[in-house]
Amino acid sequence: MGWSGTIIHEGIIYVGTLDGRVVAINSSTENIEWSYSIAPVTAPSGGFSCGGTSIPTAIYSTPVADKDMVYVGTYSGKVLALNTLARSQNLTFPHRGYSEWEWDCPIDNARSNAIVANLLVGEDDIYVSSSNGRVYSLDMEFGDLNWESEVLDKEHRKLWTSPVIQGNTLYTGTYDGHIYGLSLETGELANWSFESEAGFASSPVIYDDTIYVGSFDRYLYAVKIGTDVPIWKFPEETPAGNWFWASPVIKEGIICAGCLDGKLYAINTTTGKEIWSYMTKEQKDETSPVISLPVLMDNLLIVVNESGMVYVFDLNAELANEGMPWRTIPIGTAVRSSFCAQDGLVYIRDEENWIYAVDIDRGEVSWRIPLTTEE
Repeated sequence: MGWSGTIIHEGIIYVGTLDGRVVAINSSTENIEWSYSIAPVTAPSGGFSCGGTSIPTAIYSTPVADKDMVYVGTYSGKVLALNTLARSQNLTFPHRGYSEWEWDCPIDNARSNAIVANLLVGEDDIYVSSSNGRVYSLDMEFGDLNWESEVLDKEHRKLWTSPVIQGNTLYTGTYDGHIYGLSLETGELANWSFESEAGFASSPVIYDDTIYVGSFDRYLYAVKIGTDVPIWKFPEETPAGNWFWASPVIKEGIICAGCLDGKLYAINTTTGKEIWSYMTKEQKDETSPVISLPVLMDNLLIVVNESGMVYVFDLNAELANEGMPWRTIPIGTAVRSSFCAQDGLVYIRDEENWIYAVDIDRGEVSWRIPLTTEE
């Protein structure tokens, strides 16, 4: 949930933009391979005009890639499947042997059908959380609708977080404070659900049959699937300084969670006890929220705060037990989106629509390019 971030697939970085483009960047040549502009939405004009005004279709969700396809949801309620091989060859569509498709999420009497959460790719299907309060399952190859769930968030009709799969069940958290299980095959509700007094801010993560999720009441919860009471909530008594907006990451029984209060917390997954915490800073030594999802790259935990400070924690080193970063790298620009890492490089999109490649070993920005292209 939030702003479209980067992914890397077979050497190509994919990212969505707020002006409605999916951009592919070659990580080796550092050049834009292709840019696909989504058709703008026509909004009614004001005054005496009888026409409409075209506005860009914003992309808030991060693209997902599988084989030769990249999938993305848009704020106008569309899911697009783009063929990456065909796009790199500048082919026009329809083109024999290359498939692409587009699916429109139903309005469904809701105020919005916007897709804000990241899509979830399963074995053969794609799962879509919509702002109309429903989850949809689409056939990955053709975009056909497999099933739609009932309205899960009946109060707000906001599904702004991504679901997660375990076994034959899909689990999703809602803005009104529920966790539901859905059948992967039919979309029907499972026998178990969980209800909280506050809504959920982050997408759920599953580890050892336990769901870990951040809430708007400024706690992080551990909920064992099948139970009605959380195993623990963190912090134990006084809530954190702000929401746990980004999903946590888990490695070997330690959950690492960034918070909008500027801290990174390391927590024991079994007990919910704090192992250590670290307050991130701006370059002017002021605190800065952690909005982006932390990323694991082998033994390295990478955290980027809103001010654009990159923190690298070596989880195998003694300093990690003390909550001290191995390396801090400033990029000097605001970051609110998720990012990806591979082969020692971290790929970050900033709020000015530039892509930064940060070299972890050298501790510096290796290259950067703007997300612009001539149409």
